[in-house]
Amino acid sequence: VAASAALLAACQPQAAAPAAENASAPAAAQEGLAPAFTLVDADGVQRSLADFRGKTVVLEWTNEGCPYVQKHYTGAMQALQREAQADGVVWLTIVSSAPGTQ
Repeated sequence: VAASAALLAACQPQAAAPAAENASAPAAAQEGLAPAFTLVDADGVQRSLADFRGKTVVLEWTNEGCPYVQKHYTGAMQALQREAQADGVVWLTIVSSAPGTQ
């Protein structure tokens, strides 16, 4: 997974470092829960984190149009995905580029 993060980071603009945690952070994050979100997955289906409560969820951000991803993303991540899903992990692939620009 770390390799994919590095791979995908190469095609994304660099973001500023996250701010230090403080008392104004959402309560869910303070309790160790992920914040609620809804995203459209790579199949065009709207997914909400709440739909998978109690399950381990992997969010895979990808940009299929990225030349680096096209060259280096060739099977290892897909094999990891199959293994994780066989163990009951929910694997959500989210396309990170704007619609029509992949």
